[in-house]
Amino acid sequence: MSTHPELPPVIGAIAADRDGDALGTVTAVFLDDRTNQPTWVGLTDGLHAAADGDTPVIAPIDGSEFADGRLRLRVSGDSVRTAPRLATGDRLSGEAEEALRRHYAGTATAGPTTGTAGTTAGTGDGTLTRSEERLSVDTVVEPWTRAVLRIEEVTEEVMVPVTVTRQRAVVEHLPLAPGTRPDGDAVPGRVGAEQTSGWITLYSEQPVVSLQRVPVERARMVTSWVTDQQTLTEPVRHEEFALEDGTTTG
Repeated sequence: MSTHPELPPVIGAIAADRDGDALGTVTAVFLDDRTNQPTWVGLTDGLHAAADGDTPVIAPIDGSEFADGRLRLRVSGDSVRTAPRLATGDRLSGEAEEALRRHYAGTATAGPTTGTAGTTAGTGDGTLTRSEERLSVDTVVEPWTRAVLRIEEVTEEVMVPVTVTRQRAVVEHLPLAPGTRPDGDAVPGRVGAEQTSGWITLYSEQPVVSLQRVPVERARMVTSWVTDQQTLTEPVRHEEFALEDGTTTG
């Protein structure tokens, strides 16, 4: 049973007992989940300060009269002031409504507790309230799986062209003027002449390979929500009226 915060001008009106004595201010109206009709009202205990603060006093609205900004209930002031204080929020549970019915009727109500609508009870005018169970489904966040980010090293062969430079020997012939002979040169063809020769060293560049570990890529793990639809099946119960002729009505 839920509240209805937009039922002017009942919200904010002064609530009085059946004798016309003021009880408090109407702060909430609770509607029946099945009929969507107002069944209970929440009151501030303005004339009698409650020890439990803002917890409203719940009173039945059935048979009440509203006139001149004043809601006159059909119950006594003592029954309202001694009603159980329930932390209702914006709904009345089946257990809470059953406790209120017992308090105001003076007897325990029959029928199972449903958690939404009130249990079966007679009103004294020949009418009955039939209750039924309704399935309430919610979702909770639970751990589902665990992922680990692992780094693996992969060896691959890389071919890189490298430019190298090397030296080579080149013989150049320089012309001489007739009759000119550099010092120390032997005379070719003369018997006993000393032959000379010289050695030079040639150099070549060789590629040298070295490895260096450098950062090349960054990776991180992120999570995302994927919506999935599931169908739940649960049995629910409802009450049926047994008439005197033996037939039943759903």
